[in-house]
Amino acid sequence: MFNSINDPYLNTVRRSLKDREYKYRKIRYKEKEKLKEKPKDFFAQEINFYKYLNLSESSVNTLLLSSFIFVPYITGIAFIFFFIAKANLETFFEIDIHENFVYWSIGYEVLAFMSILAIIKSAISFKPK
Repeated sequence: MFNSINDPYLNTVRRSLKDREYKYRKIRYKEKEKLKEKPKDFFAQEINFYKYLNLSESSVNTLLLSSFIFVPYITGIAFIFFFIAKANLETFFEIDIHENFVYWSIGYEVLAFMSILAIIKSAISFKPK
């Protein structure tokens, strides 16, 4: 009885065909990207997180949610420590803020200001192709 699963020649041919298919798919994708119109306006650009993060959709959603919660909180604590308390632990512990939401909202505002500055800088330095 002939067993095609363990045949090394058939496995080599299958692997070769899959590699060739992958190579052609990659070439087609690159050609498709070249044919796409490059944005002539800064606000016409497409933003896609999946190009930059190599994660599944559920992982990306979890990562974005946790970063929405924790990054502003940590930024707010760092801002209060460095700019309000002047990097002095005694002064930092004397600050009487018992609400965690205050730290989060201060950090959120700092991050929003930095994001707006980054967007403005990017819009100024944008060169249409």
